[in-house]
Amino acid sequence: MSGRLLIGTVAMVLAGARGYAQARPTCAVVPKSLAAMKGCYRPLLVFSPNGDDARLRRQVSLLDEAADDMMDRFVLYTPIVPDGRQVTTPADAPYTILDAKAMAAVRAQFHVAPGFAVLLLDEDGSVMLRTAVPVSTDRLNALIDKTALRQTEMLRPHAN
Repeated sequence: MSGRLLIGTVAMVLAGARGYAQARPTCAVVPKSLAAMKGCYRPLLVFSPNGDDARLRRQVSLLDEAADDMMDRFVLYTPIVPDGRQVTTPADAPYTILDAKAMAAVRAQFHVAPGFAVLLLDEDGSVMLRTAVPVSTDRLNALIDKTALRQTEMLRPHAN
């Protein structure tokens, strides 16, 4: 194992990280509110009537198939379900689980009625996509890659 890889692995373990990228060192590794995600991540809000909905499971599967792409673009899967304790989570893609109060606030903020919906937010909190069906990661990548911020991110040395 190379020295850099070992140091990176040790740093993630010590930080309690799930092994995915932060947009900036000042960003929470596992943010617990939309406010904490702002300027750091692109939240993928997936609203579902329950934590075991087939569409929710499909969205999670799509994210896991392209987990590296999601990490590179700082996409953070954020399920919004009535009972946050019982939710499908990805094996590899970055995610966070908000508490029940925060989930209710997010649902109200974006005026999402009970049912299934997917919203992709940019790092500034603006809605980039709103749909009633699971979204392919190719579509997410294409939307994100068109933004000026992503163009700047890709120019950085060692860019994701």
